[in-house]
Amino acid sequence: MRELVERSLMGEKITISTGAGNIVMISEEDWDTLVEAVSVLTVPAVLESYKSSLKGATESA
Repeated sequence: MRELVERSLMGEKITISTGAGNIVMISEEDWDTLVEAVSVLTVPAVLESYKSSLKGATESA
């Protein structure tokens, strides 16, 4: 278990499979980053700006 914790703290996503389903272990820092990103993207204006920037990136590629 300690090895899994250490790997998670190094930035690796750990998937643990059980008969009841799968779970994912990530570091608290990675979790906080994901929660912040989701929170920001729930603001409609931010989401639209993000979508526009993606369109611009694909059109110029």
